[in-house]
Amino acid sequence: MCGRRSRKNGRKRRPEVRRYRIAPPTAIAAAAALALLFAAGCASVPQSKPPAAPPGQTAPTAGGKKKETKGSASKEAIRLFNLAQGKIESGDFPAAESLLQKAAAADPDLFPAHVALGGVYEKLGKKKEAAGAYRRTLALRPGHVKSHIALGRIAFEKKEYERAIFRFEKAVELDPGSFMAHYRLGLIRRRRKQTAMAVHHLKAASRISPEHRAARYWLWLSVSEQGGPRAWEVDLGRGVVESGNEAPVRYYRGRAARHFRAGRVKKAVEAIQKAVDVNPRWRDRRWRGVLEDMTRYRRALKK
Repeated sequence: MCGRRSRKNGRKRRPEVRRYRIAPPTAIAAAAALALLFAAGCASVPQSKPPAAPPGQTAPTAGGKKKETKGSASKEAIRLFNLAQGKIESGDFPAAESLLQKAAAADPDLFPAHVALGGVYEKLGKKKEAAGAYRRTLALRPGHVKSHIALGRIAFEKKEYERAIFRFEKAVELDPGSFMAHYRLGLIRRRRKQTAMAVHHLKAASRISPEHRAARYWLWLSVSEQGGPRAWEVDLGRGVVESGNEAPVRYYRGRAARHFRAGRVKKAVEAIQKAVDVNPRWRDRRWRGVLEDMTRYRRALKK
């Protein structure tokens, strides 16, 4: 057997032992930490994210569908509103109602849709729904005069006069130049026998819209019932007659007859004189009876 001799110089040779150096504990810990850090870094590589959607577009969702944004909802609501306007112009109110309902649902803040929906409901005779639509407009714009007037009109038609007065007075407060608010208040005050207040509002309405025949008529009648400057009363009555309404002539003639039958001859003469004064065509043959009454009342006054 080959090998190294086990003896040297007659002495037994000690077997050779291979020695290994052991690293200090701190070095081992550092190496282990480095290995763990490397492994963690390899496992935590960030995954790529889908790019954000550009402004005005919708970002894709996990299912591949687009999520509707407020901007797109508003555009759809405006599109539906414009379609509804065309239906209103053509008189197709049921179709307009459906389109406006969808527009208001798509964008509850689309103020014109609620206003138009209230008007369409009124056209269709849906007063309760119309009132609800106008209240929604006031929730968006509390100072919207036309919505207050519309709610007042609906209340007036339902004979809810206190509610109507509240709405019309609110409209006058917001817009003193609102013809319709003054006009409606004048009619309600007349109905409630509040003649002085009726004259106030009807006078304002006639000043705002002088060509409105009904306003001038009710103003003249309220002034004649209340009593006031004769020249103003006659001027108002003559304007009504010149516009084609001969009611003032018949009114004064009837009043004169009632005074005469009651023995108030002087008042009868005054009333029949107004019947002549307000009529620019008092010489026409059809008014011959007025002149005959005047002659009879004056003769009675002289007795």
